[in-house]
Amino acid sequence: MQSIFETGNQTVDRMGRLNIRGNIIPSSWFKTIVKPTGKPNLNAIVILSDIVYWYRPVEIRDEATGRLVGMKKKFRSDLLQRSYQQMAEQFGITKRDATNAVIELERLGVIQRVFRTLTIRGQQMPNILFIKLCVERLVQITYPEQADYIDITDMGEGYPRNEWDVSPNCGYGVPQSGGTICPDLEGGYTHMVGTDTENTETEYNRDYQYLSYQAELARFKEQVGYETMKKDYGDIRKLDELVGVAVDVLTSDAETIRVNRENKPIGVVKAQFRKLSMFHIQFVLKCMADNCTKSRNVRAVMITALYNSVLTINHYYENMVNHDLSEEGREKGE
Repeated sequence: MQSIFETGNQTVDRMGRLNIRGNIIPSSWFKTIVKPTGKPNLNAIVILSDIVYWYRPVEIRDEATGRLVGMKKKFRSDLLQRSYQQMAEQFGITKRDATNAVIELERLGVIQRVFRTLTIRGQQMPNILFIKLCVERLVQITYPEQADYIDITDMGEGYPRNEWDVSPNCGYGVPQSGGTICPDLEGGYTHMVGTDTENTETEYNRDYQYLSYQAELARFKEQVGYETMKKDYGDIRKLDELVGVAVDVLTSDAETIRVNRENKPIGVVKAQFRKLSMFHIQFVLKCMADNCTKSRNVRAVMITALYNSVLTINHYYENMVNHDLSEEGREKGE
């Protein structure tokens, strides 16, 4: 006799025992989140599904009785912090595609980008991306057949109503101003004044203590023009090693770090590393290639070279120019 928990299909029965968790994509999104051509915007859809996952609360149940005793959020701050690079790596797309997808979601009004300046271990990190989710607008694009019964005016101000009312960080549109936030974020959250699509210089160490290594790696690569340098080097392993060492320093939580055979405060070293550019990296790579001295601790040499490059690069190139001019003068004298 067939059990009430059996369907008569072995595969379906086995699937019923699986507890699959993670992102959920409603089928309606393939019709409401579309490109100008009318085709589904797949990048925007998968990114929104991930944002929705993070904003779904976690149930807290009593171990003895199994009763639901509370709910909690998955992220630490008052808003979800994500970077374009994190999204790109997670879903196997380019950073540009991830950025465009987020901008499109903001244009639809389902999210809003918030750029904050964080103070992390004494260092200010500007333009850190946080994402608000507007549940009212999410309901509209998820259940479009019920749109006539939802009052869009209840969404509050600050969310774009058409394609021109987009965050100024998109590169176009009318800048939004004021201290409005999505109504769903008011209850139980810290009310941030003037944060929508603007930079705010606030101490957030209490809730957000550090950036991930991947986020810092992406930031540093952009700082030094990594993609441009990569095209100039046939073998990029040395370049990647140097970048990796720099990011290790920038994400270190040590109080001091050894530079020039002495321990320096980590804040001082990080401040120097924030000044590094493409020219400093190229300078260090050339100096290390020309150096024939054997070193026991290559990592320490790299850290010292990066630190000193900020102080010595101008003198180096000035010396090179003077040398070339003197050589040219001697040739003319002959």
